[in-house]
Amino acid sequence: MHSTGRSSGFVGGKRIYLDNGIPGETVTAKDVRKEADYMRGTVISYEEASPDRAIPFCSHYEICGGCNWQHIQYPAQLRWKKNLLEKALLKYGIEGPEIPLPIESPKTEFYRHRLEYSFSARRWYLEGEGKVNDPRQRIAAGFHPAGNPDKVLDIRECFLQEKPSLQILEFVKSFCDSHSLSYYDPKESSGFMRTLVIRRTKSGECMIILIFGEEMPEMIQLLIEQLFSTFDEVKSIWWGISTDPTRSSQETQIIQHQGGSAFLEEEANGIRLRIGPGSFYQPNPLQADNIYAKIRELANVRSTDYVMDLYCGIGSLSLGLAKYAARVEGIEGSPLAIEDASSNAEMNGFSNCRYIQGDVLKTFNREYVDENGQPDIILLDPPRSGTLIEIKKTILYASPRKIIYLSCNPLSLAFDLKMLTQDYKITYIQPFDQFPHTHHLETPKRKFWRNPASVLLNLLFQSGCS
Repeated sequence: MHSTGRSSGFVGGKRIYLDNGIPGETVTAKDVRKEADYMRGTVISYEEASPDRAIPFCSHYEICGGCNWQHIQYPAQLRWKKNLLEKALLKYGIEGPEIPLPIESPKTEFYRHRLEYSFSARRWYLEGEGKVNDPRQRIAAGFHPAGNPDKVLDIRECFLQEKPSLQILEFVKSFCDSHSLSYYDPKESSGFMRTLVIRRTKSGECMIILIFGEEMPEMIQLLIEQLFSTFDEVKSIWWGISTDPTRSSQETQIIQHQGGSAFLEEEANGIRLRIGPGSFYQPNPLQADNIYAKIRELANVRSTDYVMDLYCGIGSLSLGLAKYAARVEGIEGSPLAIEDASSNAEMNGFSNCRYIQGDVLKTFNREYVDENGQPDIILLDPPRSGTLIEIKKTILYASPRKIIYLSCNPLSLAFDLKMLTQDYKITYIQPFDQFPHTHHLETPKRKFWRNPASVLLNLLFQSGCS
C-alpha cells in the first residue's frame, strides 16, 4: 500500500496507483491515465477479491474520497496503517522497537469534532447526467471530491459527525432555497452562501461558523436566529465574509460572534479546554483522550520538571502535565490559540503555565534556551510537514531528559527522526487510529539519550490531522 492510501502495481513495467484496491487482488481499472513517470486509475472490478474487502457503507464513497478505505475491513485497515509507518521508517533507515498495531478508534463512525461543508454554484456532475441547464440544479452543498477543489459534491448522507450535523446542513440549504439566495461561485467570486463549519463536543454541544461570499445583514441575522431557535444543540454562532476563492474558512477572518457562548468547552482527561472558532483540536476527541493519557504516562513528570510545549495550540497536551510539573511553557504562532491556551490554564487553576505567541523557529532558539533554562521534557506536535532543521538543532542543543513527539505523517516523522536519532534512540512507538476508513495515521514514540544522562524522547504517531 502506498503512503497516499492507494494500492499499487505494474502495467507494462510502469508503476500504477489505484483507488479502491487492496494489495494482492487481480483487478480491472478505469480512468487510467499517465501522470509524470507513473499511472493512476480506479478499481471497478476484481477477479480475485481480497478476504479483507468490505462493502462501502456510504453512497458517496466512490466520488467523495474523504473515507478512501471504506472498501477495507477495519482490522485490515489497522494492519495496513502499521505497514505504512514501518515502510516510512525503513525508507530513512530509522531503527527502533517493533511497531504494534494502532490503537483502535473508540468509534469508527460519527467520530469527528469538526466538519466543513462547502456551498457551490458549480457542483460535481454524476456520470451520465449530461448537460444541466437549470441553475438551481447546478448547485451543491457538501464536500470537495478528492483532487477537485473547484467542484463540490452534493452530500445526502455522511458518517463522520453525529446529529444534528446533516440536519443543520439541510436547514441552511432549505433557508437559501426559500429566500432565493445564491451559492458561492468560485469563478465569479460571488454568491451568498459559501461555507458551513460545525464543531461538536463529546457532550453534543455545537458551534456553527458561517462564511458568506456577500454581505446581506438582514438575511444573515435571520438565518442565525432560525438556527438558534431550531437546534437546541447549537450553543455558539460566528460568521464572516470572504470573497477570495483561494482562502479557506480557517484563513478567513471571523468578523463577528453573533450569539450564545463565544466558545465551546471540552473535557479531556480531567482538563477543561476552551475551544474557539479558529482553535485546533484533535479531530477524534474520544481517541484524543487515549493519546493524552498515554502522553501523561510516558512523561512521568517530576515535581521539579520544566515542560516545553512546541506548537502548543490551545495547550491540550501540556495542560495534562501541568498539575505535576514545576513550570510549563508553550509556543504557538496563532494569537487566538495562545489566548485560548492561557485561558485554559487559568480555567484549570494552573499558575505555573506560560504560553507565548510567536513563530517556533524564531522563538525557540539557543538564546531562548540559555535565557529560560534547559527543559526537562519537550512536547513536539508539529504540522504535517514536520519540524524544521533549525528547530531540531535547538532541541538537540537543549538536550531535554525526555521528548514526546506526536506526529500525524509517517514520512515527515521518519525524516525528522533521521536527525534526532543522532543523539537519541527510539525506545517506544505506539500508533493511534484517529481517522477510521482513511489511510491517515498518528504515532507516539520514545527515545533514550545516547550518553549516560538517561535522557528520554517519547514519540507518538496518530492517524491523521485536521
